[in-house]
Amino acid sequence: MSISLGSSDTPVGRAAPGRLIVEDGLAWLVLDEPEKKVNVLSSRAMGWLGEQIGRLRDDPPAGLVILSGKADSFVVGADLEELATLNDSESVVELLQKGHELIGRLVDLPFPTVAAIHGSCLGGGLELALACKFRVATQASKTKLGLPEVQLGLIPGLGGTQRLPRLIGVPAALDLILTGRQLDAKRAQKLGLVDEICHPADLRAAAEKLARAPGVLRLGIEKRRGQGQGFAARAAGWLAKIPFAADALVYGKARAGVLKKTGGHYPAPLVAIDIVREGMRRPLPRALDLEAGAFAELVVSEVAKSLIGLFFLKTRGEARAATIARGALPVETIGVLGAGFMGSGVAQLAAEKGYRVVLKDQNPAAVGRGLGFCRERFRERVARRRMTEPEMRLAMGRIQGTVDDRPFARVDLVIEAVFEDLEVKRKVVQAVEAVAPETLIFASNTSTLPIAQIAATSARPERVVGMHFFSPVHKMPLLEVIRHPGTSDVALATAVAVGRKLGKTLIVVADGPGFYTSRILATFLNEAAWLLVEGATIEQVDAALSDWGFPVGPFTLLDEVGLDVAAHAGRTMAEAFSDRIETPEVFAKMLADGRLGRKAGKGFHTYGKGPKRVDPAVYDLLGWRRKEIPTAEITERCVLQMLNEAVRCLEEGILESPEDGDIGAIFGLGFPPFRGGLFRTADRWGAGTCVGLLEGLAARHGRRFAPAARLIEMAEKGERFYPGG
Repeated sequence: MSISLGSSDTPVGRAAPGRLIVEDGLAWLVLDEPEKKVNVLSSRAMGWLGEQIGRLRDDPPAGLVILSGKADSFVVGADLEELATLNDSESVVELLQKGHELIGRLVDLPFPTVAAIHGSCLGGGLELALACKFRVATQASKTKLGLPEVQLGLIPGLGGTQRLPRLIGVPAALDLILTGRQLDAKRAQKLGLVDEICHPADLRAAAEKLARAPGVLRLGIEKRRGQGQGFAARAAGWLAKIPFAADALVYGKARAGVLKKTGGHYPAPLVAIDIVREGMRRPLPRALDLEAGAFAELVVSEVAKSLIGLFFLKTRGEARAATIARGALPVETIGVLGAGFMGSGVAQLAAEKGYRVVLKDQNPAAVGRGLGFCRERFRERVARRRMTEPEMRLAMGRIQGTVDDRPFARVDLVIEAVFEDLEVKRKVVQAVEAVAPETLIFASNTSTLPIAQIAATSARPERVVGMHFFSPVHKMPLLEVIRHPGTSDVALATAVAVGRKLGKTLIVVADGPGFYTSRILATFLNEAAWLLVEGATIEQVDAALSDWGFPVGPFTLLDEVGLDVAAHAGRTMAEAFSDRIETPEVFAKMLADGRLGRKAGKGFHTYGKGPKRVDPAVYDLLGWRRKEIPTAEITERCVLQMLNEAVRCLEEGILESPEDGDIGAIFGLGFPPFRGGLFRTADRWGAGTCVGLLEGLAARHGRRFAPAARLIEMAEKGERFYPGG
């Protein structure tokens, strides 16, 4: 017999966020929010869940299985849209107390409870599963378990900081909480987080078997938990009985690791360590109160609001890209011109994602080096268990190396990554078009040259587009797609569709020198060079910007990018915007001395045996004299240059929106995510403040600081780039 129960207070015309089915004495609680693609723990969903738990407590079944009605996810976490509306910690604490009360009622149910997990089980979804007595997960690639709250500036708020370490041990729990790392089912079972794993088709049967299993069998499963923990975890468990030793070995080490990685800019992981440590010394109810209070303080912080805002920016950006990609041509084979570091990186990633690839360079030695790079990168993936040996062989087999143009007769899309020279790029366009089909889409990976100039000599300029990848290709998430005035909708759609399949975060920008990312980066690096000329040290400038939140300082970045590449970009920008961009002689003098950066063994730093260090000879080369420049001024000047140029890109139509600008700066250039982006930073400072600072700097340093017209207008009207806050 099967009985389906709905919610008594579900509004008329609005379906409940799930259904409760009792069949042959076993209850099946199916989570299925009809208005969303995935299940989230909203207030509405939690209220409905509480009703069902009350019914089951009053009329107990033999057991309960909680599962999802979604195809590829269990529960992905809390409702972030709802969280983002909360602006005071008291309201958050009240909400969490209700959540803890509900979870506690689930924990206390007097019969077996099983979480049947397929797909994403993250954040609040995992905390819901932790409240069940048992967990079954499918061995599907889409099944991932984790607590990613720290990536949003938060900590787990529904018991995760307390139930997880009590289940799998403090070291393993801290690793998951502090990194947001997601586990597959097999790894989760090894840690004791999951009790059984199965094929997706067997999930319901496996969950039912566990829910109906005799008590002695269930007891055996509970005893088996934690047996997969290694020596370090067991040792930490022993030391936990000696508080000072545990603090030093477990919590002290975790804190040092977080500070090294984040520079202290992200409070959530440090708070998580404290809450786990203090909570493990208290009864669970008191520990949960600590967690709720800490979560409430974090969720209303600027860091969390910036990171949650960034999550929404990325989600909306992905939706826009998906819409554009609907008009794409099918692409099965990609041609890559240039087997250097960038071209090989594109070829390797494309092959990994299932594309056939033709990789061409001028001579067999260059092609061989490119194929060797691809092979080594695949081996790294295998070593890190991101792919198997058979998968590696299949992927490597998709790449054909060549010095001939003829294989391009069967490619659908070409991505050129040749030398950054306009005439060279025009020649390769013509050479490929001579043999390729008329349907070919040609994409240039240039970082600064206008796409319209590259397309000028093309037989089919409407099929030319820009695809600006960032180095290294396999690590950097952004892809800047550039549309010149003549680029067709189908060419744009095809480039965007391929970028999405490659796993990239995309922005689409209009054509122009430097596009968006290279343009704002050039002003940032240029200002760093001016600071050096004026008397700041290389160490001071790098430290100021890295302390502000950039992953590396500008001079370290210049050495990594290559001063020849940076100088070329700088020349392009100076020629295009000569009325306001001035470049110091730093780059010319460095290049004349052969200082290209890391690849040449010398740049602003020395490279070789021993640690990297600033080369004192640079100061002599530049005729430098020390002058004290406040750290705050260094940061202010570099960031304002980048911000002001971003506003110019917006007013000129290079950028479609502030959202694209913030995505590009964060995912392409390493702008500090916890600050939300350039335009978010401008809003936080206020347009009037930005204009005032720029005008003051322009009075002292010249026209390169003249504020953008749009920024002045916004200051006068009191406007923001994000009107809603």
